[in-house]
Amino acid sequence: MTFQPSYRPNGRSVWLGKDLVRTDDWIVRLSPATLEEIDAAVSRLRRRSAYDAPVAREEFPLTTMADDLARMRHEIATGRGFFVFRGLDRDRYSDNELGLIFRGFGAHFGHELTQSAFGDRLGDIRDISDILADRSKRRGYQSGGFQTAHTDPSGEVGIVAMLSLKMAMAGGESLIASAHTVHNMLLDWCPDLLGEFYKGFVLRRPEADAERMGRPALIGNIPCFAYENGWLNCDFQHGYMRRAAEHGDTTISPKQEAALGAFVAISNHPDVMLKMMLEPGDFQFINNRTILHGRAGFEDHAAKDQRRHLYRLWLNVPQWPRMPASQSTLVAADMARWDAMAAQHRAATPAWAS
Repeated sequence: MTFQPSYRPNGRSVWLGKDLVRTDDWIVRLSPATLEEIDAAVSRLRRRSAYDAPVAREEFPLTTMADDLARMRHEIATGRGFFVFRGLDRDRYSDNELGLIFRGFGAHFGHELTQSAFGDRLGDIRDISDILADRSKRRGYQSGGFQTAHTDPSGEVGIVAMLSLKMAMAGGESLIASAHTVHNMLLDWCPDLLGEFYKGFVLRRPEADAERMGRPALIGNIPCFAYENGWLNCDFQHGYMRRAAEHGDTTISPKQEAALGAFVAISNHPDVMLKMMLEPGDFQFINNRTILHGRAGFEDHAAKDQRRHLYRLWLNVPQWPRMPASQSTLVAADMARWDAMAAQHRAATPAWAS
C-alpha cells in the first residue's frame, strides 16, 4: 500500500527558492529610527562583553518596530519560516558591539540556549580546522566547506539565527529550503520513500558530545517528519545518520539510501533552495523545525582574523508547541549539563590563562 501521511502542509510554509529570489519581502531593512534606537542601546551596553550575560529584552528595546516584530514572529512560526535583517553599518560597530546587537534582537524572538559544553550562547562560526586539528575538540561549525541542507538538533532549538561579520574570499552563501516543500515533493513523486522518513533513521552523536552530555552516543531511531499539535516538524541530521551506520549501530537499507538520495537531491536543488549572500552586518532568523539550512562551498582567507566569520544563536520559543518527544534529541537537561561543565571549567581556570 502506498504511504499516505496524515497531513500535507500548505500555505506560506511551502515555497520554492526560484520564486522567492525574485522578491525581497523576506528582507527587513532597518529604518533610520530603529538604527537610532540600536545606537542608544549599544551606548548603554558597550562595556559588556558580548560573550557574557545574555542581553535582556528590556535592555534592548525595539519600540520603533514593535508591530513588525510581532508580524515576523508569526511569519517565522507558521509562515515562510525565515527573515533576513539588513541595514546595520558593519564599519560602525566592533565585533563585540555586533554581538550585543544580535543578542538584543534575539531576545525579542526567544530565549537563548547553550550551544555546546563550552557554554557558548553566542556561537562563533569559522573554520579553525588547521589550528585545532582534533575534530573531537572542535564543533562542526568550526570547520569549512560545503554543508548539505539539514536541521540543527531538535528538542529545545526553535530558531537558529546567524549574523555575518566577515565574508570568505569567494563563496560561502547561506542556503535555505522549506522542509514542507521537500515533504510534499517526496509525497508527490515517491511517497513510499517519504514513508521512510516517518519511520525514522538511527542517529549517533559524536563521542565527545556524548561524554560531555553524560549520555550514550547512540541516540536511537528518530523520525525525520512528525505531525503533532498541528505542526509538521522536520528533524534531518544527515551526519548523525551516517555516523550511526559507520559505527555499526545500524545498516542503511537500499530503500533508505534511495530515500536519503531523494531528500538530499530535492533539498539542494537550485529551484528549491534559496541561495543568499549574507553581507557583513546582515542577520538571518530561521525556524529550525520547518527550514533546512546549509552552506555553499567557499575559498577562505589564510589569516584567521580575516576568515569567514558569523555569530550564531540558538533560541527556544516558549509559545510554540513542544517538539514531539520522538524527535527531541537535545533537551534542556543536556544543556544544563553543558552549562555546569562550562562553569566548572571557568572556576578551575586561573585568571591569567582565561
